[in-house]
Amino acid sequence: MQPPHYLTPSEQKNLLQQRGILFSNNEAKDIQKIKEIGFYKIKEFAVIYLSKSMDSMPKYNNAYFGDILTRYYQDKNLRMHIFHASESIEVFLNNQISDLLGKKYGAFGYLEFKNWMDRKRFNKFEVEEKQYYFKKMLLRKTRISSLADMKDRNNLDREGFPTIWLMTDCLTFGDSVHIVENMSLKNKRQIASAFKCTPTELMSWLKCLNFIRNICAHNNDMIDISIITKPQPPKNYRKFLFSSYHQFTNKIAIAILIIKQVMEVINPKYSFYDIHHAFKRISNNDDKLAQALGFKSCKAIDSLISEKNSDDIHL
Repeated sequence: MQPPHYLTPSEQKNLLQQRGILFSNNEAKDIQKIKEIGFYKIKEFAVIYLSKSMDSMPKYNNAYFGDILTRYYQDKNLRMHIFHASESIEVFLNNQISDLLGKKYGAFGYLEFKNWMDRKRFNKFEVEEKQYYFKKMLLRKTRISSLADMKDRNNLDREGFPTIWLMTDCLTFGDSVHIVENMSLKNKRQIASAFKCTPTELMSWLKCLNFIRNICAHNNDMIDISIITKPQPPKNYRKFLFSSYHQFTNKIAIAILIIKQVMEVINPKYSFYDIHHAFKRISNNDDKLAQALGFKSCKAIDSLISEKNSDDIHL
């Protein structure tokens, strides 16, 4: 097997063409797009069109280059809009954490992990270990924070740790999810009640959304992901998810419909129009393409812009 060697953008186009991708008549424009996006990124978004080949070379089932570009650009749009929605969920989650721990344990009681952690799951050593590493991380973030209130000594304890209400501003979404995961069941139930779901559903959804946020942050292909740890389907929208052998999809649709259900609690007026539009462009009225995204059909995508429970949509 020959090692990879340099190909000009024109040669890259010819190679893709040999493998079954159909280009427009505007060769200069297509070559410019290859320069702009990159050969391997184009291959990444063309993977859905791959067909079995007798040799080791990838073969694309007469995929139009324009359709691949649509998938690439709409994926970019989706990442932006999904990140925006997930920020609202993050702020709401942090408010629930600070409200619960602040009311029950006071401004600095959260620093004693034994107060709020699940003592049935974690022994004394594990609690102290988690507390140590958390406080080490928090102190570092507090010192580099640009938040004016973080410099006010009235908001800090003697060791320089912030109040619970300021502390959540230092957290990443993953940090917040980890705190809820470590909570006692009683505390977890209170957080879950704010989301109008069970603790099991909450943790399943939050872990899924944290994974999706990481995809957004690293500019990875979102529309073709497979979620390894499959989250629980949102009960208001599960009928719009593709399922096979009584198993729900693990594709991007399940994460989007989780966001949809959660946002009904946080901000019922939140607009999913742009997300809906992106999925419509990607599916292109083809039920198979919609199912590859995890939706039951193209019509199921309309649940994103319909009323709660979407009973008016006939699948």
